[in-house]
Amino acid sequence: MLRLIMLYCVTAALFISCSQLTEINKEPGSKETERTNNHIHQDAPPETAILGQLLGTWDAYQVKMNRDGTWSSDTAHYQWNWYPILDGHGIQDDWIKIDSVNGSRVELEIVGTNIRIFNSVENRWHMNWIDKMQRKSLIFTAINHEGTVVMSGKNAKGRPTRNTFYNLTPETFDWKQEWTFDNGTSWVTVSKIHCQRKD
Repeated sequence: MLRLIMLYCVTAALFISCSQLTEINKEPGSKETERTNNHIHQDAPPETAILGQLLGTWDAYQVKMNRDGTWSSDTAHYQWNWYPILDGHGIQDDWIKIDSVNGSRVELEIVGTNIRIFNSVENRWHMNWIDKMQRKSLIFTAINHEGTVVMSGKNAKGRPTRNTFYNLTPETFDWKQEWTFDNGTSWVTVSKIHCQRKD
């Protein structure tokens, strides 16, 4: 009986402590509040703001180049969700496929996610793309350049790749992926995305 009473007291104490901790984390100014608010932390490097303006949900329309060098007439529709992580010091975004039947959306499937954080000492972004289908993690670095963000790295097949965010406005932005066939002397655009803000 004594053991049961002691167990009850310990359980009750843990429950009260956890409840108090939860309430503390919900207080204004707490880290939990900062994490759930949709903004970049005020102490994050100011360079974070260029991608921080993309926080929210976007309709993304992608076209790709065919093997013969022409552009496909098919436009793929995706959803691109951006949100702060690491108490607002980093950014994560999910690339989501939209499956539809007769024009009606019936399913959203996350196919990959990016994690991005700006390193002010190196004056560049560190980015990590995780692909559910390829089961791979790809590392990129990026720089802010004249209102654009230019990513450099290799794709899943090891090809040197450059991705650029450009035409950034509060309601729209563009993205393109380029490949090089001559070790970076020239670049060819192979994919383009146009995004329109949903919220």
